[in-house]
This record gives sequence, structure tokens and C-alpha cells, in this order.
Amino acid sequence: AVRPAALAELPQAPPSTAATAAPRSALWEALFQAYNFAVGAVAGGIGAATVYPIDLVKTRIQNQRTAVVGEMMYKNSIDCFRKVIRNEGILGLYRGLGPQLVGVAPEKAIKLTVNDFVRARLTNKKTGEIAFASELLSGACAGASQVVFTNPLEIVKIRLQVQGEILKDAAGATKTVARSGAVTIIKELGLVGLYKGASACLLRDVPFSAIYFSCYSHIKKDVFNEGNRQLGILDLLCAGALAGMPAAYLTTPADVIKTRLQVVARQGETAYTGLVDAARKIYREEGFKAFFKGGPARIFRSSPQFGVTLMCYELIHRMVPFPGESHELPHDRHAQHTRELSAQTALFHAGAALRLLHNSGYRFGAVPAPSKE
Repeated sequence: AVRPAALAELPQAPPSTAATAAPRSALWEALFQAYNFAVGAVAGGIGAATVYPIDLVKTRIQNQRTAVVGEMMYKNSIDCFRKVIRNEGILGLYRGLGPQLVGVAPEKAIKLTVNDFVRARLTNKKTGEIAFASELLSGACAGASQVVFTNPLEIVKIRLQVQGEILKDAAGATKTVARSGAVTIIKELGLVGLYKGASACLLRDVPFSAIYFSCYSHIKKDVFNEGNRQLGILDLLCAGALAGMPAAYLTTPADVIKTRLQVVARQGETAYTGLVDAARKIYREEGFKAFFKGGPARIFRSSPQFGVTLMCYELIHRMVPFPGESHELPHDRHAQHTRELSAQTALFHAGAALRLLHNSGYRFGAVPAPSKE
């Protein structure tokens, strides 16, 4: 039998990191959040630049209004992509990228930082678990916080993206229209104008982030088995991309309304006075399907963008960690300890068996010699 005293000598399970981690000071916490902000800015810029042509196509498709006399300029996303290249060249697909990169850094940075900050505060410190409602809340807070950067960025970007259409129409009508830069558009709009369509932006970004971050967390845990192993580049990319699909498509109606409100209506196009007015007129003139215009393009844009962004965000955290930050998973340490404990227990049992054999005599198992009569 195994002696209890011997078992007591075997190594015990390591204490929980959540329980033993020392709380950061206020200054150290501020530096940590600044670090997260910087990492989010870099990751967001990479993600935005990667899928910008898809975003431009999505915007032009959504801004296409059937109330305009004559045929529609674009039949679908592929047709739009081809015509942009034919009429404006390859660089036309990147029209408005400069302001996008300038604005996307603080936008994505604050979104990722706020989500991590709120999520950490709502996570159970002892178990490391977080309720689904808390996941939704942390994502919603992230989405609401980013609107202060998103709305001005979006309205300038959208007006630059549709500028090619305006110039083409003007050339066909033999009119002279000057090309406007980002600075000119900002001056024309003013501070109040930069937040035109902010209600629709909130209506889009709050549910998007709530859906996205919740799905991302559960896909990593339930599909890619995070916790029992460290996820690789492809795992992170796929998790981010898959989470972006439902989040992007389900919030397309708000994105369509926001686009219509932020683009100046041309002659013959329907004008909108607000969120409700836009929703009513779009439904009356174009039907329910119009609310999902650009939906596939939005999926193809948001899905890879957030896949790349979240992948870069997590990889940068691993490669350039904040001082004192550890990415060793508690589940990994527990699994390693379990393997070590099993190995040492097996060695102990083998030693006990050898001692038992030794105590039974060195001729244990030998056939006894026949007795002499």
C-alpha cells in the first residue's frame, strides 16, 4: 500500500495566479492602459489598410440610391470594384486612406483598450470566469467609447470615397468640380457637422462591439480550445474573422442609414433630415432589402479587418509584453503540474514495488528444490 507520508512529499498544485497577482498602483495601471492604447493603434492601422479597398466598394454600393433617374452606376460589389479601377485606377481604391489611418489609430485603440479594461473589472478574480451579460456590456462600452473618434473619421472618409463618382458625373456634364481634400471637408463641415449621423453611428457600433467581442471570446475558448494551449497566428486570425461575420451583417441597416445621412445628396437624389426620416424613406422607396445593401461587402471588409486587427493586437502583446505581464495560461500551468504529478506518482509506485520484492527475498519466484527423504 502507498504510504500517506510519501504522498505528502509529492508537489502540490500551484496557487491561482488570479488570487496571488499583486494589484497595480494607479501610475502603473495608467502606464499599462497607455501601452494597450499604443498596441491597439498599431494593430488597428494594419487591419484598416489591409481591407480598405473593400470598404470603399461597400460605401459606394450603400450610397447608391434607386430614386436616381436612369440606371444604377453599379450592379454589385464586383461590378463596382471593376469600374473604380477602370475609371479611377488602382489608386482610386485607396481614396481617403490617409484620414482613415490617422483616425483609425485612436478609434481602434480606445475600442480595444476600453473592452479590455471593462472586461477585466467584470471578470471574477478567483475563477477567471466572466458572465455572458458582462461580456456584452464590456463590448457595448467599447463600441460607445469609439464613436467620438469614429463619426468624424467616417464622414470625412465617406465623402472622399464618393468623390470619384461626383467628379465622373461632373466630367460627363462638362462641369468643373474641384477635388476636395480632407482638410477642406473638415473646414466645410465644422465641429457640429463632423458629428452628423452620430446617432446612427452609435446604433451601429454599440451592438457591433457587443456581438463581436463576445463571439470572439467564445470562439477562441470553445472552438480553438484556448486555455489548454496557446493559440497560433491562424487560430487568432480565424477567430477574429469568424466573430466579425455576424457582427458586421446584423448591424448593416444602421450602417446604411449612417452612410446616407453623411453623404451630401446630389441632384435628383432623396435627402434625409434624420435617423427616423432616413429609415422611413429608404423603406418606402427601396424596400426592406435596401437596409442590407453592401452587407456582403461589409462582411468581407469587417471580417478580415478585425481578424487581422485582433491577431496583431494579441501577437504584439506576446512579442513586446508590458513589464511584469505574463502570457502563460493558468490552464497550461495546471496541465504541466498534473503531468509532473502523474510521473512522480508512477515513480513512487515503481519504487514501492521494488522494495516489496526486495523485502520478500532475493530468490522471490524461484522454484523450490525437491526435498530429500
